[in-house]
Amino acid sequence: MFKKGSCNFWKCGSAVGLFLVALFVVCFAWYFIHPVEQTLHMQMFKLSYFGFEEMNASGFVLGAIQTYIWGYVAVGLWHLVGCCMKSGKGSDSGCCKN
Repeated sequence: MFKKGSCNFWKCGSAVGLFLVALFVVCFAWYFIHPVEQTLHMQMFKLSYFGFEEMNASGFVLGAIQTYIWGYVAVGLWHLVGCCMKSGKGSDSGCCKN
């Protein structure tokens, strides 16, 4: 059903980053749609994003950029752990070329 293609780091990082940005948009909008425990919501944003201060346009842009970058970080860690750390598998699959 699904054709399994090769997914390089940049393609996968972009896809995961865009997915996480979509989740960030939903979470950001949820703050205004369902105003319950807004102080907790704000504290979670402040803990999760560097420099996040307010629920405004600059906070949205700052959070979206950081979320997109975290997608690349996650894919990099996934690639490192899933491909290079397994004994013997990294060299066979061509994932980690020395």
